[in-house]
Amino acid sequence: MLMSKGQRIKSIMNINGTIEMDVIFMDHVPIKKRSDIHQGGQVRRYYAWTTLNKRFERVIPFRRENGDINRYAILRMFKKDTSVWVEYGCGTIAHLFTLFASYIRPNRIVLNVHDLAVHQRRDFDKNPPLLKRLRLNFVEELLIHRTHTIILAWPKMLDYITPGSGQKLLIMVPGVGEDELCAHASNKNRNGRKIALYFGGMKRKGMIPWISELFSELHDWELHLVGLKEDEDIVKRDNVKYTGSVSHNELFDIICNADIVLIPNSKNDYMDRFIPMKAAYTLLSCKPVIATRLSGLHEYISKLGLEENVIYLDEWNRDSLKEALKKAENVKIDVEKTIEKLRPLSWEPRFNKAIEIIFDESQSLGNQIVWI
Repeated sequence: MLMSKGQRIKSIMNINGTIEMDVIFMDHVPIKKRSDIHQGGQVRRYYAWTTLNKRFERVIPFRRENGDINRYAILRMFKKDTSVWVEYGCGTIAHLFTLFASYIRPNRIVLNVHDLAVHQRRDFDKNPPLLKRLRLNFVEELLIHRTHTIILAWPKMLDYITPGSGQKLLIMVPGVGEDELCAHASNKNRNGRKIALYFGGMKRKGMIPWISELFSELHDWELHLVGLKEDEDIVKRDNVKYTGSVSHNELFDIICNADIVLIPNSKNDYMDRFIPMKAAYTLLSCKPVIATRLSGLHEYISKLGLEENVIYLDEWNRDSLKEALKKAENVKIDVEKTIEKLRPLSWEPRFNKAIEIIFDESQSLGNQIVWI
């Protein structure tokens, strides 16, 4: 008799309700605390790690906290009924171990994709050398081919990859933590200037230095830049402050003190499809957002029903920025509505749903795409 939905999972649960299965977590050093989060992609990895640990009897990290490879994890990868959860890209060594194990013992592999390495580097910074591109492409395509389930961070990633017919395909767009869905009070000490905030990587095809130059001429505004410098040339000015990378716990205080938040991504093929990993946190600031008009981000915000929170720019120049800042002064954010619109994007229930779908063998998705 065919099992009903969920029976497959229940049949391998122990008395505590956890699933009796080992999961090898392929990543850089696991992000076990929110205070360890310093980049957008690490948010997603933190919630994947914490949810898996709640649902499975044992989650074994590929790397120890000091960065060394965990030999026990390698041994368990080749055991029957062990699943492998890959946070792509977690490094060539982790990817190759996953591929090797998949041919020796064809266990379930879950590929959680944040970004596509070659395309991202090309359009964020510059193309990697040819041999490196070929190696990255080869490993990426082979991983996709060997995977049981693919989780994509934004839907237009499908323009770059082609899943197999028997694979499960899930779309999980950027979200927020359940306990973060509340109004956050400002504790700003005003110095007469309004604050514009950008948080994220500084390497955006030269956009951040250009935005800094534009704001340097607006003496009633301060631009605050938060994130990894990534070898970008950031010139500090009287009204341009670069604070570097901060932990996720510190970020809310910084966001709440801003008057507007910026998403000044450059226009190119990859960025037009891309959704920033911290897009939901930008909206959760409940401050007006000024963003480049890019299709992936625009569709994301439109589906949430929060278009009125965002002012789009087709080009970033002195006149368009001044006009957008003037418009932002008249934007009134409905805090309660914004929080409720973001609630379906809570990380924890969506990762729980993903686990239910991935490990329920009674249903086959075929080529169906499931949004979670």
